[in-house]
Amino acid sequence: MSTYIYATDVSTNTDVIIPTGHTLYVGSTGNQQSFVNVNNTLVSLSNRAQGFGPYTGDRVATITNYYSNVEYDVGLAPTLRSFPNLFIENIPGVGLVQPAATFATLTYETNAGLVRLVSAGVHGLTAAIAVGASVYVTWATGTGVNGLYAVTALDADTTGVKITINYPYVLGLGTPTVAVANTVVTLASVTIPAFSMGIGGGMEIDSLFSMTNNATVKTLGMTLAGTSILSAALASNASVSVQKNLVNRGSSAIITNATTSVGHGLSTGAIVSVTADATTDLVFAITAQPATANNLIRLEYFKLNINF
Repeated sequence: MSTYIYATDVSTNTDVIIPTGHTLYVGSTGNQQSFVNVNNTLVSLSNRAQGFGPYTGDRVATITNYYSNVEYDVGLAPTLRSFPNLFIENIPGVGLVQPAATFATLTYETNAGLVRLVSAGVHGLTAAIAVGASVYVTWATGTGVNGLYAVTALDADTTGVKITINYPYVLGLGTPTVAVANTVVTLASVTIPAFSMGIGGGMEIDSLFSMTNNATVKTLGMTLAGTSILSAALASNASVSVQKNLVNRGSSAIITNATTSVGHGLSTGAIVSVTADATTDLVFAITAQPATANNLIRLEYFKLNINF
C-alpha cells in the first residue's frame, strides 16, 4: 500500500494502522520536516526514510506533514520506492603527508600565535610537498583536539626538526604526537542515515585522489561499518578515480566489488559482503597510508549517491 500525503497550507494528520507483524515505512520527500508518532514515540523526518515495526500487536501511527510530500507504505516487506536519492559530498580537498619515524616524540612552542612542533630528529618533509598539506596529530591530555592540521611552514634551518601547524596556541595544549609514515589516517568520515538504503537499494561512491608520482606505495582505503571495501596499493601514479557500487541484499548483507578494485570492469578479486544493518546508521570512511615520509595523498573530492 504505497500512499502519498501531499503538502497543504496547513498540517495534515493521517492515522495509519500497522497490523501485527507488519512494518510501516515513511519517507519525507521534501526538505521540510514531517513527524511520525507511534505509541507516543515521536520521530522527525526531513528528506529521509524510516521504518517502524514489525510489532507483536497492532499499532496506530500518526503522520503529521508540514509543507513536504510524504510517502508511506505498510506491509510484510514494504516497497517504498519513490523516496529521492540522498547525496552526500565533500568539495574541499584534504591532503596528507607523514614525517619520518624520528618525528614521533614532540614538544611545542609558540610561533606568531600558531603552534610549532619540534621533533626528536629530522622529520624528512620538504616545503614543496608538505606546506599546504596536513599532518595527523594526537594530543595527550591538555586541550589539543586530535585531527588533521595544515602545515603552514617548515623550519628554515638545516636541522629539519620543526613544523608550524595551523592551530591557535592555547596554554595547556598538551603533548602532541604526529602520525608517522605508514600509519593509516582517516581523511573523511560520514554517517549514512538509517533506512537510506532499502532492500534492493544501494550506494554508488565516486572519488578522486591525487598523489606524489613515484615508485613508493600509497594505500587508499574505504570502510563501511568498519569493514574494508577498498584497499588499493598504488605506485607510480599521479592520480586515481575510484568508483564503488554497493547493493543492500537485506538480512544485514551489503555487497560490493572487490577491495582491490578501484572502478568498474573485470577483477580477479571476490565480491565483498559487508555484515551491516542498513536500518541503522552506518559510518563510511576514507583512509590513506603513505608508506614513505614526504609522500602526498590528497583526497580531492568524494560523493555518495544513495538510493532507497
